[in-house]
Amino acid sequence: MAEQWRDKVNEVVRYFPWYKDLIGNEHMNYSLEHLPLMTSDLLDTHYYNNEPDASLAVYRTSGTSTGRRKSIVYSEEDEQHYIDIKTRLFGEVLQGSGCARALADMGTGHAANTALAIFARLGLVNSSIPFELPVEQHIERIQAFKPDLLYTMPSILDHIVYAADDPRALGIRKIILVGEIATQEWQQNMARLFGLKPQDITDTYGSIEIGTIAYYSHELGRYLLAEGIVAEAVGTEIVGEGLDPLGSGEGILVLTSTVRKLLPALRFVTYDVVRDFRTVQVDGLERQSFQSIVKRVGRELKHGEKISIYDIEQVVYRHLQQARVRVHVSHNALSVYIQSRSADPSCIPVIREEIRACIPEIGLMIANHLLDDIEVILTEEDEELIGGQVKNKKLYYRKDQTEQRVVKQQAVEQTAEPQLTRGILSAIGHTPLLKLDNLFPASGFSVYAKLELMNPGGSAKDRPALRMIREAWKEGLIGPGTVVVESSSGNMAISLAMICRQLGMTFISVVDARTTGMNLQLLKALGAAIDFIDRPDPETGEFLPARLKRVQQLLAEIPGSYWPNQYANPNNYLSHYDTTMPEIVTELGQVDYLFCSVSTCGTINGLAEYVKDKGLRTRIVAVDAEGSVIFGGHPKKRRFPGLGAGIVPPLRRPDLIDRIVHVTDADMVKGCRALARRESILAGASSGAVLAAIQQLKQEIPPGAVCAAILHDKGERYLDTVYSDTWVQSQFGAELLSAAEEFLV
Repeated sequence: MAEQWRDKVNEVVRYFPWYKDLIGNEHMNYSLEHLPLMTSDLLDTHYYNNEPDASLAVYRTSGTSTGRRKSIVYSEEDEQHYIDIKTRLFGEVLQGSGCARALADMGTGHAANTALAIFARLGLVNSSIPFELPVEQHIERIQAFKPDLLYTMPSILDHIVYAADDPRALGIRKIILVGEIATQEWQQNMARLFGLKPQDITDTYGSIEIGTIAYYSHELGRYLLAEGIVAEAVGTEIVGEGLDPLGSGEGILVLTSTVRKLLPALRFVTYDVVRDFRTVQVDGLERQSFQSIVKRVGRELKHGEKISIYDIEQVVYRHLQQARVRVHVSHNALSVYIQSRSADPSCIPVIREEIRACIPEIGLMIANHLLDDIEVILTEEDEELIGGQVKNKKLYYRKDQTEQRVVKQQAVEQTAEPQLTRGILSAIGHTPLLKLDNLFPASGFSVYAKLELMNPGGSAKDRPALRMIREAWKEGLIGPGTVVVESSSGNMAISLAMICRQLGMTFISVVDARTTGMNLQLLKALGAAIDFIDRPDPETGEFLPARLKRVQQLLAEIPGSYWPNQYANPNNYLSHYDTTMPEIVTELGQVDYLFCSVSTCGTINGLAEYVKDKGLRTRIVAVDAEGSVIFGGHPKKRRFPGLGAGIVPPLRRPDLIDRIVHVTDADMVKGCRALARRESILAGASSGAVLAAIQQLKQEIPPGAVCAAILHDKGERYLDTVYSDTWVQSQFGAELLSAAEEFLV
């Protein structure tokens, strides 16, 4: 092995004679661990700032304390190795996927410049998006090109998601990432938003100096080092430079490339910290791997490309002779904190613009909303700066790497969190799970009811309502005094009215003729304004399209108003993914059948995606109303709001559902009344529908099976319909009253 590194050392000396002075005498130990580390200081001194040969491929990044951009050189052989390795890697990722069209949305850099050549080698129809375009035009290009594969950066993908009405509608089947750290939590969320499986997103890790370094294997749950790379994970005490000690199992990744020529790629220090670095067996071969990339240390960070802390300080000190500077980074977002006795606040915008200008491409991408903005914050003279006293030039990283908000949003969260979790809002979730002992007594299977009706707003809608409001609040889209507008048949409106009242916002509920008198009274009691639609949409004959048109009118008329859009907002279903289903699984363990009613499809999506992601064997049963068009069919009049829909909701995911059961209005009434009489639970119409669906399938459910049923809302809201003998008799006849007695036994 030492001979191998002797040859590599000789190669480096041949291209870079200055390296010979680093290694000393010719009789040294050529074992890898005895060779010097190729630190950023060494490269600044000997490599980055040299004038490259005009015949070579040169890639530039931001730079050094001199203000010059760094030059990174590739020979024709280097370039060929880079493309070969990446082509083989992409080929493995795409094998069997059927992808035929690939789009690169990359910003700038080596990966962007070579992407189309790699796609062409793989036989893919390919195109790219210029980074200069605003994010809206990125979406237009995606819609026009219709790629199966999107190759992009996490930060750009974030902005595409936020700007797109429905990411699933873009039709993307595979995503390959490169660039900033992409945590597994973030990737799983992106997969849900695009309607993909987690394994359809592949994170690749590389650098402009080395090329492709590693890629994430979903099968192993780890990053595998790419071919041509030999890696080490070393402690900060080895690197020096005054770096803070790392956590247990962490190390700075150090790389040696066996194929890179025109870079001294011998023990190259990446300054990226990895966790659980070790060798694993893959197809009988030993492969180096690590569990995750946790942060970057040292004097640089990635913000699209690298930004030097010295460049930042140089800008600050041009305007302020005496100042203390702290640079704080969180998920590709940069905040610069300045403390100075002589600071004039008017200089802060100038400093921000000059820091942007350190890398013109980054400034342009920020202006086009493809990267999060740089923030410059002037602190009070006696205020403690982040990271304590100045001891060396470094960046301070947030400890919680799963947080996906910039520092500016973190400040909003810190002030918002107490408001979003206090009072009545603290009671949302953690609802009881009750075994129904008196229903289906001879069936042989068990039914457990998740009593979502026990939420303080009286329904399961409390969870998504709080999450939608919470996320909008944290993003700065809403706050005290905001007018929130939503179309709702009842439960979501009541939940939003309760939450908006608590947070000092105005709520307008757009309702229609099917909204019950009880719900209207509840809304008024909670301070909501009622906007009533008395005529259905003339084209469809349905009330929902008419309500949605009215929502748009109100948004146009009321400055600064906000629409949560429960029908397409991913926070609708994520609330149930993160809370409802984990609560059920924690209490019951394995669940064989899960019965859930559908309307916006938020609840069932969150439950089902959790089941699929965790590999549970639970069969998902969607309970819909006859006359609903959610899963096809012809619309017809439905008596009860909150079950079924007159449109196909954007959140609908048939691929997540194992069985669909349609229930009549009469069976809903029977189910509700049987539940009240036999279990003393007063629940709403959709809960009766869920129990009626179990009744329909009871011959198929095997003995010993465990069934969970979502009881969505309280029955008090249906006292003048479901639980009124007079109303039931007028709608269904007197025979239904007696039929309910024998139902569900």
